[in-house]
Amino acid sequence: MLLATIISLMLSAPDNVEGLKDTLTYSVIETSAKQAVPYERMATPVSVAYLDELEARLIDSPKKLSAIVPNLHIPDYGSAMTSSIYLRGFGSRMENPVLGLYIDDVPVLNKNAYDMDMLDIRRADLFRGPQGTLYGRNSMCGVLSLNTLSPSSYEGIRAALQYGSANNVSARASIYRKTKDGLAIGAGVGFRHSDGFYTNSLNGERCDPSDGLSLRMKIQKQLRPDLHFENIFSAGVLTQGGWPYRLYDNETGRLADVAYNDICAYKRLNITEAVKIRKDADHYSLSSISSLQVLLDRMDLDQDFTPRSMFTLAQIQREGALTQEVILKPKAEWKKDWWNWQSGAFLFWKFNRMSAPVHFKQDGINELILGNANANIPEDVSGGMDAPLAILEDNFVIDSEFGINTFGAAVYHESYFTLGRWLFTAGLRLDYEGNIMNYCSDAAINYRFIPTMQAWKLFETIYDGKVGNHYIELLPKISALYDLGNVGGRGKAHFFANIAKGYRSGGFNTQIFSDILQNMMMNGLMADLGVYLDDPGTAVKAEDTAYKPEKAWNYEIGGNIDIREKGHHFSGSASVFFIDCQDQQITLFPPGKSTGRMMANVGKSRSIGAEMSLFYEKAGFSLSGSYGYTDARFTVYNDGNNDYSGNRIPYSPEHTFNVRTGYEFSLNCNVLRSISVNADCSGVGRIWWNEANTLTEPLVVQMGADLIFDFKWFDLNFRADNILNKDYNVFYFKSVGNSFFQRGKPFRWTAGITIDL
Repeated sequence: MLLATIISLMLSAPDNVEGLKDTLTYSVIETSAKQAVPYERMATPVSVAYLDELEARLIDSPKKLSAIVPNLHIPDYGSAMTSSIYLRGFGSRMENPVLGLYIDDVPVLNKNAYDMDMLDIRRADLFRGPQGTLYGRNSMCGVLSLNTLSPSSYEGIRAALQYGSANNVSARASIYRKTKDGLAIGAGVGFRHSDGFYTNSLNGERCDPSDGLSLRMKIQKQLRPDLHFENIFSAGVLTQGGWPYRLYDNETGRLADVAYNDICAYKRLNITEAVKIRKDADHYSLSSISSLQVLLDRMDLDQDFTPRSMFTLAQIQREGALTQEVILKPKAEWKKDWWNWQSGAFLFWKFNRMSAPVHFKQDGINELILGNANANIPEDVSGGMDAPLAILEDNFVIDSEFGINTFGAAVYHESYFTLGRWLFTAGLRLDYEGNIMNYCSDAAINYRFIPTMQAWKLFETIYDGKVGNHYIELLPKISALYDLGNVGGRGKAHFFANIAKGYRSGGFNTQIFSDILQNMMMNGLMADLGVYLDDPGTAVKAEDTAYKPEKAWNYEIGGNIDIREKGHHFSGSASVFFIDCQDQQITLFPPGKSTGRMMANVGKSRSIGAEMSLFYEKAGFSLSGSYGYTDARFTVYNDGNNDYSGNRIPYSPEHTFNVRTGYEFSLNCNVLRSISVNADCSGVGRIWWNEANTLTEPLVVQMGADLIFDFKWFDLNFRADNILNKDYNVFYFKSVGNSFFQRGKPFRWTAGITIDL
């Protein structure tokens, strides 16, 4: 029935669509359900990008927003699963992000789904600084709110086809229509393909091809004058390679070619079904936002990233989640002149059934298990043999199964007090979150101690149990904003200051369980022979794999200005901040040739920084720019072997900047209406790659440009990135005692056609 309705709408597309393109920029503004005051009255920095800018600059995923938001760094490395986010000096490579993501007021609970196709994004708002009072968990440094095109505000047909470097092909099509009975329907589909940019020198094939398909459907209906209904369905399918990591020689500083012998691939299916209902009573408005989220993904990884047969990982996740939020606000006519407010409650539950078997191969068995075990056998026991212990299998699997329940509840309130030119905000949120993990890891091998055993002996190891943690967070916020009134005749300006607390959730280190079982196997084998290696009291156990939430207080002052007069438009903003962080979460690698990694609360840190942005427009000329500076350091961090206190926090850049300028030539022609030429320059760096601060990446500057021919019914567009073909690194890490880098993408171009009817 729904499909038939959509087809009929497509066949009855409106004839008169002149001027519809204008509604894609600034004329229709739909606000978030939590927006109680206009953006220009918010005492927090906000970066805003509209659909026209996003599409002109080919910003088709959240990763690419790094180019325009100060102090935001989302490096493009690994695969879509590795959506690492760094903002204002903080972030992590794994687990919970420091930036919350909301799409049409629906939270995205798993960061594995952050790197998605931004299909028909009407407006992207990034609120910088802790947004814990309204958004809670994982919004410690900010929130990215994406609002998609609404069929209630826009009617038309949109389509685009693009082709570029590495056989990059993207296509999308969408339709937005209203029926006579007031039903508004929007539907869109997008497809992407890439051959990839990196070559595996071992087989001569590209290691990062990708194919993706995305779908969104939105239905809106005013059921009664006081009741509004909206249903949003979205889905995405992705299959890709990735992880083009290059071995780094610490002595010579040289990088080897990408070369690994086992499969590296990522597959993902994510589905979200959301229902939004708003009830307008006589005095109040009550909004309900419900969602069902499903994420199914699989990662296959050659974990040593070399031509050797060490070990591989196949991680499979089957996750389902439910969210429910209600928001209560006074209606406009019942707001006090001096007081406005909103209150809300949020509930969520998600269950992740994860399988993460590690497949040990011959080289891995010889080095990681037999090598360690034989090296610790006393000479009087070994009979003088170098390798008295042998394993029958040339490969075996350490199997790990997890069932992880995460659940939470929150209540919050914010009040807004207007006193003359002052606007004061006070808010508080009470967050509760619980985590329960059931785990089971097991392995079986046949071994023989050559000096004393004639036959092979089966040795089985199993490690299972249940762990959990719970915590409560109070997230206050206070802010003050002073309105300077008219500036320059038709301008507005204000100053603000705020203090707010945010946090990101704790969790469990599932990736370290293969190391736990590996050590148990080695110690068990040796104990079976009467040789005891480690003190059982010091061995890592399941309860040691849990880590606590990371918490931060943000102190900030800043200001905004906006002047529109005589064809000129100038706007600018600036702020300085200080962040005090406790229980900071850092990704650690156990010493030696380990197979896993883990998140740990390592101590305290602080970040001092500044941000600014500006925009100027007159006639067809435009100029915009942004700059962010961050000095983020550990204040207390001693891992037991080294004291890193005072060192820079790794992976987060010191500087980020972007400058974009262009000119739109308006033509007195009904066919070709205008030609736009734009150029931009962006920079990221310096980045420290390790806690010791011995490896760094200098400031990297890249140039880009785009050209747009605006015809009456369609646009022709051309875009080039990394025009100077800069060679730079986007990621560094260690695995099995080796160091690796990933290089950034080279020069690339895209040409396409966009249709708006």
